[in-house]
Amino acid sequence: MMTIDSGTATETTAARSTLLDAESWLTYGFTGRVAGMGVADGNVSYSGGRDQADAWEMRQRWLSASRLDPAAIVTTGQVHGTTILTVGADDAGRGARPGSAVLGLADATMTRAPGPVLFSLHADCLPILFADPVRRVVAVTHAGWRGTVADIAGRTVAAMGAEYGSAPGDVRAYLGPSISGAAYEVGPEVIAAWHTLQGNTTDACWPGDGDRWQFDAAQANRERLLLAGLRDAHIESSGICTLRHQDDWFSHRAQGPATGRFGAFIAIQPG
Repeated sequence: MMTIDSGTATETTAARSTLLDAESWLTYGFTGRVAGMGVADGNVSYSGGRDQADAWEMRQRWLSASRLDPAAIVTTGQVHGTTILTVGADDAGRGARPGSAVLGLADATMTRAPGPVLFSLHADCLPILFADPVRRVVAVTHAGWRGTVADIAGRTVAAMGAEYGSAPGDVRAYLGPSISGAAYEVGPEVIAAWHTLQGNTTDACWPGDGDRWQFDAAQANRERLLLAGLRDAHIESSGICTLRHQDDWFSHRAQGPATGRFGAFIAIQPG
């Protein structure tokens, strides 16, 4: 359990994975929303006019609590697409500090290099952490609805195989905190795109009010991961809804576009 001192109280993030905790060669975690932590409740995003100096301080506090080097963070410009970038040892620090250049425009990164901390930003969109204990490869994916219906989850698994030789049956995936299906109302265009990808046999969506639908991004990505070859026992979900637990997590739908972002991160331990 990650422990953070907000300045007034000790807080912990609840999102932990039994699958990933079993892998001593990696470190992973999530930042969160903690009232009174910094000037923006623990926000770690630099974009949208946010206080970058404070966000960098928060990155340092969150990562140090996991015994990781904040200066080794690697981030991307997230565009709700399906680009997956490979991270090498020399990429550590790309996008870590304010003003530093991000690795590129992408919604997933992967590596087998010890040191770099793969880091993605979220406020309702689903973070997925991947680990292959055989090849010792890790990845992190930002899956909004656009990425989900374009199969970024399955594409990440395929990219791990193409770049590092990861077999899907060896890959573990942890679906982190995100807006839940019961809380996530979308339009018919989202469901049409999802059905085009997945077909009509799916538990990830159901009719809502009028022409609206409820969409469960975690379930949708689970279905895509199973089709990509992951074993059901190797897929785990936090079950945490960012909207319904907005005191602990940033939520775009609940708090508006100016709200902060929490981070999902994973790294391979040296040695």
